[in-house]
Amino acid sequence: MKKTNGRWLVVVLLFIATTVNYMDRAILGIAGPSMMKDLSLSTVQFGILGSAFFWSYALMQIPVGMIVDKLGARVTYSIAIVWWSLCTVFTGLGRSIGTLIGIRVLMGIGEAPAFPTNTRVISDWLPANERGVANGIFNSGTAIGIGITTPVLAWIIEKWGWQMAFVVIGSIGFIWLAFWLFFFRNQPSQSAIANKAEVNYIAAGQTETKSELAIKVSPLKFLRYRNVWPMLYGLFAHNYLTYLMMTWLPTYLVVERHMTLLKAGFFTMLPWIMSFLGNILGGVLSDWLIRRGWNSIKARKTILAIGMLFPLFIIPTIYTKDAMTALIFISIAIGGEGLAAGILWATVSDVAPIGAEGKLAGLQNFVGNLAGWLAPVVTGLLISQFKNFTIALIIPIVICGIASLAYTFIIKNQRISFNEENTEEKNVATGM
Repeated sequence: MKKTNGRWLVVVLLFIATTVNYMDRAILGIAGPSMMKDLSLSTVQFGILGSAFFWSYALMQIPVGMIVDKLGARVTYSIAIVWWSLCTVFTGLGRSIGTLIGIRVLMGIGEAPAFPTNTRVISDWLPANERGVANGIFNSGTAIGIGITTPVLAWIIEKWGWQMAFVVIGSIGFIWLAFWLFFFRNQPSQSAIANKAEVNYIAAGQTETKSELAIKVSPLKFLRYRNVWPMLYGLFAHNYLTYLMMTWLPTYLVVERHMTLLKAGFFTMLPWIMSFLGNILGGVLSDWLIRRGWNSIKARKTILAIGMLFPLFIIPTIYTKDAMTALIFISIAIGGEGLAAGILWATVSDVAPIGAEGKLAGLQNFVGNLAGWLAPVVTGLLISQFKNFTIALIIPIVICGIASLAYTFIIKNQRISFNEENTEEKNVATGM
């Protein structure tokens, strides 16, 4: 019997969900210049508004990881996308900074399950040697959601106002929900889109042992393991750069580089197109190394370390006077860093014991999204203080450089294994 490819339909669904997720987040940055003018917001107030989403989003990550592992992906994602889509629509109705902050906090709760759920789905539906590509595909939705849709959103804002843009984007999640409920089941064996040959293929490629399924563990227990710390910090570094650019890049192009909003919306696509390609390439390269006999964690951390060096290309941006040259360097930085972004979540599937992927993903996403507390508001404060973006752009360069060193020198090529007698790590992959 020839195997079906239902697992890749599931990956496509995750990609679309991630795209919608980041469209709903990123629209604030695109609408920023119009909102600041219409509502008389200062750069500091707008930075706080950009940060408010992450107050609840980060705090929800640890409990959400446990919820995903308990309820399963199908129910969790269904509730989540309805919640955050409604909040996006309601953002367009807000007229005061207090109301908008409250809506963004609620929206953070709704979006919190997305990445832990994605990680659990990839672990359940993909063999180990396909997870890098799968993670790269779904994570590339962040680039599509942030950047590729910006010209359309900028046009909607120019034509009908920033409020209508939130209403339009918030409605898309309900369309995705219908496809999710129709096609997806928590396990390949329960789904009509995967035949027995595909189910057997997936099971044969999952290196985890079924005996670990029944182990119950607190997410905080992961803090005992050295492999976890670079993963937590690495996502923080990635997110700091991403959230800075997501919130402030359109405003940077309008204010510092003197573009119109429509022109800025169009050119903002370029860095995120590069990020999209980087996401896919990072997954392809890491899976290729695994097929050549590399330990899976060694393959992932090598690409992660290389990707985290690319933000160094932001440095020339600070010194060039030409807007397009600056944008090209920013695009190289974000695109190259996308190599790491594509496999940040595949690494969770490689490191966590089976059945605990959601918990480790939740812990990683909690620490990583503390960057969302800092990047938007710190950037706003620095712009207000220095009247330019220079210091704000230097910070992610330093943070990502440290992450590259951490991936290189701290992570060991071993999967975590819990048992009742001890908490030693064991190597479950072949090769070093």
